[in-house]
Amino acid sequence: MKHLLRLLIAGFTLLGGMADAQVSQAGQGLDSAVLADLKQKLPTEFPSVRSVVLLLHGQPAFEFYRDGLDALTLHDARFATASVVSTLVGIALNEGLIKSTDQPLSDFLKEAVDEGVDTRVRTMKLEHILTLTAGFDPSVKQVGKWAFPTAFARRRPLVNEPGAAFSFNPGTAHLAARVLVSATKGSVSGFAKKHLFGPLQIERYLWKIDGPGGNELGYAGLQLSALDMAKIGQLYLQDGVWNGKPMMSSKYVDSATRKQNKGGAPLGWSYGYLWWVAPTDATSAFMAGADDGQRIYVDRTLNLVAVVTSDSPRVRGQKPAEVDLLLNNFVLRSARR
Repeated sequence: MKHLLRLLIAGFTLLGGMADAQVSQAGQGLDSAVLADLKQKLPTEFPSVRSVVLLLHGQPAFEFYRDGLDALTLHDARFATASVVSTLVGIALNEGLIKSTDQPLSDFLKEAVDEGVDTRVRTMKLEHILTLTAGFDPSVKQVGKWAFPTAFARRRPLVNEPGAAFSFNPGTAHLAARVLVSATKGSVSGFAKKHLFGPLQIERYLWKIDGPGGNELGYAGLQLSALDMAKIGQLYLQDGVWNGKPMMSSKYVDSATRKQNKGGAPLGWSYGYLWWVAPTDATSAFMAGADDGQRIYVDRTLNLVAVVTSDSPRVRGQKPAEVDLLLNNFVLRSARR
């Protein structure tokens, strides 16, 4: 069964959208020659790229939209959706709706301890979900089939003790969304609208749900404009504070974007709380996305947020390589002049 879309569209407040590829005054801190080269090459050398948005010191510095698209266009965030869900968990913690990431999964999902469930699920904590160390078998690829946590807990086998090893397992990220439903007593999008999208003036979005009358997916399905994706990264650069109001604690921001485990495939980066973390100590960068051609890249040292969206890859790994080439050879080079 195809996933359903929950349509949530209202007015739109633009932070500074520009047609085509342009560099704003804020972009004067970037290498204009590199960005001019990028502007020229994007349509021909990066044909799968749909949009590029750079925020420097919190201000739009560069925007590109492929022909036929503009600042209002929604893009499928794919696995970057999970990083937004992590953000909502941080907000729920700040609101006192979740006590701690050390809380057992069974505090939120009572079916996790039902008869017939692997007893190791009883020791599973929210932190294991956020760090993708829950221990579920990564070879079980039918994410949609296992979207509901009851089936997930009852039928999906564990191959590791919770907390023992990282495994890129999108279905595990969906459990974080189910935790939010339990903790907030409402839908994920309803909580996001009030506590995240509202304050960030994100007023136009779509979010797939896991079935008729179901809830928003935790591993994919969120559609945002590129500029609104950048706002999510900027919130982390500002230690969870927006317009002077703490939305997440600085402790959660640090934990989410700090190495919690060594991570691994598909990006080869370390891992935090549903955010990839640069594997070297020499950088302070973290990123949302996966082998799906979407990136929300955040660099604390450069005070930079870079969003790249692209077409869905026909071959896994093909488009991500193109996107990462763009980030490394143009975006980061322009900022490190």
